[in-house]
Amino acid sequence: MAELTGIKVNGEVLTWARETSAMRKTKASESSGISLNRLEQLESGNKQPTLQELKTLSKTYRRTIATLLLNSPPPEKPLPRDRRTVNSEIEIGTFSEKTIVAVRKARAIAQSLLELKTDAGISVPKFSESALISDDPSEVASRLRAKWNLSEVRGQEKTNDALEAYIEKVERLGVAVFQLSLTQDNVRGFSIVDDVIPIVGIKGGGEPTTAKIFTLFHEVGHLLLNEGGICDISDKTTIKIEKWCNSFAANLLIPSNELLKQSIVQDYYSQGITAWPKKDLVQLGQVFHVGPLSILRALLENGRTSSNFYRQKHDSWNKSTFGRAKNPEGRNLPKETLREKGRTYVSLAFRAFDQNRIDLKDLSDFLGIKLRYIPKTRQLLNA
Repeated sequence: MAELTGIKVNGEVLTWARETSAMRKTKASESSGISLNRLEQLESGNKQPTLQELKTLSKTYRRTIATLLLNSPPPEKPLPRDRRTVNSEIEIGTFSEKTIVAVRKARAIAQSLLELKTDAGISVPKFSESALISDDPSEVASRLRAKWNLSEVRGQEKTNDALEAYIEKVERLGVAVFQLSLTQDNVRGFSIVDDVIPIVGIKGGGEPTTAKIFTLFHEVGHLLLNEGGICDISDKTTIKIEKWCNSFAANLLIPSNELLKQSIVQDYYSQGITAWPKKDLVQLGQVFHVGPLSILRALLENGRTSSNFYRQKHDSWNKSTFGRAKNPEGRNLPKETLREKGRTYVSLAFRAFDQNRIDLKDLSDFLGIKLRYIPKTRQLLNA
């Protein structure tokens, strides 16, 4: 049988559309139903796609057909600036493929989020808060903590519930927040400044929830300064903007006046005790939904412990295995989907499906999971 007439397309554009959608070839083949061999032929330019294949790829990559017919790939937005601490393990400005894919994926999900909101007639609020690096981060934190009414989250008993509540607060400001797989390059989070919808990416699996909360507001600090970045959130950083964002996040989450009012802090101070048992730091951390090191740092800044004690505990606790589950559970794709894309995104996708604005295959594509995982994802969403 003669091959159907192909449409002239630049294979480099097809490659660009796939890569900027954070899809490997195998995933694109699976999602589109186009064989891997055929996809490689189209991207290499050895074969031209049929109209139906072009429509399928347009839907798979969430790009218009007009975009796929461009003569050449449009310029890709650059990665956020490298804000990591210099050490022997990393080379500044160089990232692994996994980190680059995570940033691309965040941008792709944000674009889908905009499409879901636009289609539902939901306006996207503009992130309008700002600060200067010359501003006192503690004063900025105090002002915004009151404005954003973050104190109401303090009542959450479970740290996971507090994280979800904080993410919801940030999303209401017009920021897209995603929890992604950041397993390389010592990256804990990143922020992308954008005129339409700025993005915060948080390291997902294997990260203590308290660390995610701190990272969330560290990256919000970057957005306030209008300076995005890819960060490791190191306490030892000498980078001015990283120190500012660390201080902002710490003061936002642990107000000095509230910390010093805690009975255990007052008792230790009256007895002249500056060496804190870990269990007491964990107990205090539960009040503020932060980790013991964050509490100890706040105590240091308020003269309630010594620099030597803090540094000793920092060096022993701030290791890659600290705070991680000893027996992590196996992969749970519905849970990963909800965590990665967030409740707002997932609920909008289900809403579009329930209102017959997208079909089941579209829903699967928007969620990035196979059809069989959709019922469990909805169940988790409604839990």
